[in-house]
Parts: sequence; C-alpha cells; structure tokens
Amino acid sequence: MIEVELKAHLEDPAAVEARVAAFAAFAGPFDKFDAYWHGPDWRLSRGTKGFRVRSEGGTTMVTFKTKRSEGGLEINREREFGVDDSEALEEFFLRLGCEPFFTKRKRGRRYELRVDGRERPIGIEILELEGLGHFIEIEILLEREDPAEVALAQGEIKGVLAKAGVGDSQIESRYYSELLVTAGLIRNG
Repeated sequence: MIEVELKAHLEDPAAVEARVAAFAAFAGPFDKFDAYWHGPDWRLSRGTKGFRVRSEGGTTMVTFKTKRSEGGLEINREREFGVDDSEALEEFFLRLGCEPFFTKRKRGRRYELRVDGRERPIGIEILELEGLGHFIEIEILLEREDPAEVALAQGEIKGVLAKAGVGDSQIESRYYSELLVTAGLIRNG
C-alpha cells in the first residue's frame, strides 16, 4: 500500500472542522496511541529498523514504512498487520532485542471524502497531538506507486487542504517524531 499524506498546523481547529464538515462525511472520533520501537542494531542503520504499534478502539496494529517526503507531502510504502495479544507482542519484541523509543497520542475526528474514480475515500483528520497542538491530516491510499497516480493524489490533497481553508504556509513537512524531538518531548536516541 502507498500512503500519500500531508499534515498542517491549525490555529483554529473548530473553524477548519466546520469547513471540512461542509464537504466531507463524518466518520467518527478517534483516539490513537502509538508506541514506536527500534529493531535490533538500529543505531547502525538509522531510519530503517523502526516500526509502530498502534492501539485504537480495542485493536492493535503493527506498521512499518519506507518513507520519503516531496514538497511537504509524505509518500510512504506502508505494511501493517493486526495482533490479538499486545502484551505477548511486546514481550516478543523485547526477546528479539527491539527497544521502545517513544510514544504519541492523537485524538480527534475523522472525515471521509468520496471522489469519483477513487476506490477509497480521501481521509481527513482534525486532531490534537499531545504536546504539539492541533493539525489536519489528509491521506490517500494507493495500491501501487505509479508516478502519475501519486502526482494526482498530491494535487487532490492540496485541493482538499485549500477547501478546508488551510494555507500552504501551515504545511508541516517534518515527521511527528522530529517535531517531538525539537519540542524536547523525546530524546534523539
């Protein structure tokens, strides 16, 4: 799966959410607790051994990504799978030599925008990230990394951002982990 995603800072989240609610369908509230881990020997190959364990609504998902950024948008090859026993999973990770790195919590409200010709809706989240403030995230999932499809998705995401009343100057190109390090909320390993 290829994830094309943008995040932007929000000064007035209520106003942005009101705009989004006018053109997208409310999909529900969310509360995502993410624990980030490093695999064994991560210090030898930074950025290639990390993974996330997300707890949300009674489910646990493990996700690992190959990330890149273009003009403030992330284009990530994403793989994930569900887990039934998160405590056993954590013990397994520790036995393998993995190390916990940091946690983050995002709470907010999700909207979906159906677009003709797109199998999956465009995901729009208005959220608060503990310690960092309010953001909007807009995401399109693609089956494969086709340059034309990625470019189209990037344009659609920028269009949704404008429709939500958020300017390009609010786009945040850094990853949340970088923002948390800069804010002094996690140590940089």
